[in-house]
Amino acid sequence: MESVLRKTASLWSLIPGKKGKAGFVLFVLFAVVALLGPYLAPYPVNKLGFPTWMKPSAGHWLGTDSYGQDVLSQLIYGTRTSFLVGICAGALATVLGVTVGLLSGFKGGWIGEVLMRFVDLFNIIPALVLLIILASFLPSVNVGTTILIIGMISWLGMARSIRSQAMAERSGGYVEAARMVGMSDWEIMFKEIMPNLIPIILANLVLLATGAVLAEAGLTFLGLGDPLSVSWGQMLSLANANNAIMYGAWWWIVPPGLSIAFLCFGFILIGNGILEKYRANRGNAAL
Repeated sequence: MESVLRKTASLWSLIPGKKGKAGFVLFVLFAVVALLGPYLAPYPVNKLGFPTWMKPSAGHWLGTDSYGQDVLSQLIYGTRTSFLVGICAGALATVLGVTVGLLSGFKGGWIGEVLMRFVDLFNIIPALVLLIILASFLPSVNVGTTILIIGMISWLGMARSIRSQAMAERSGGYVEAARMVGMSDWEIMFKEIMPNLIPIILANLVLLATGAVLAEAGLTFLGLGDPLSVSWGQMLSLANANNAIMYGAWWWIVPPGLSIAFLCFGFILIGNGILEKYRANRGNAAL
């Protein structure tokens, strides 16, 4: 038990700054709810038969909706979908952004120009419009395709950020040393340069996850998400379609909205904590 506490304390010390720690606490809370949702929810997600439009009470902490379903159970089950989309789409966008950014910034020349013109082409169209167009043309949308669509659209900004950093790093002495010992360009990019960019990559990852959570909620609210999965965006969409505001059913609207806000806030705090530590380390190195 004592060794577990020591390991936990050492891991906690690795989390940068007070903002990062606060964001990490929020992240862990949502991760636990996403993982243990079926065990935490008071009722099965599709259970019907309760009175409709019930206000919050001891039996239903967040009341019921127009279908006679428990809103708290919907909120807990919806955490898994929204959290999964945020993490997976953010990770996919990060992989694409890092790969294109490193290749463009390190190689330069015609390869870099072609890749950046490709990025510029897609940047002409607003990301939300691209998401809506792609989701509209798909024959069916599920959680997997939602992750794919958001991830394929979200990496463009990160590619530019990583490219500028790679261009600055490629003239470093350690890069020349790596060339002299016979390392290939791919090895230099991913074994030598990328480790130096980890703080920036992680900061971008959490920001991309934030955007993915918001994008999923937006697509689902517009009716372009997976109709068979429960998510916070779907809750807001159904509440809007059933005139929850007119019925004064704030308990169907406010909880999913706050959940989206707090999860995104947690991601942003983690990203800010990482960037603050990175800038502080760069400042100390400059001294």
